[in-house]
Amino acid sequence: MIKKIIAAKDFNANGVIYLAGDELKGLSFEQIVKLNEKGFIEPLDLRDIILITRENDKEKNIKEEKKYGSTL
Repeated sequence: MIKKIIAAKDFNANGVIYLAGDELKGLSFEQIVKLNEKGFIEPLDLRDIILITRENDKEKNIKEEKKYGSTL
């Protein structure tokens, strides 16, 4: 099961205010790593970050296929 990205404390990122306990979605690998290093989100290990990023990429590709049609 893929872990969710949960805010550990209140903060502002990309113009969005997150409160402790909020779930964060749609972040890039770099954003997740940076927030994890600074302690803004509940601790994640590298495996969790990679799995979350893969899932985000998969969802993004599905949305693009629906918008533009399959490229195959």
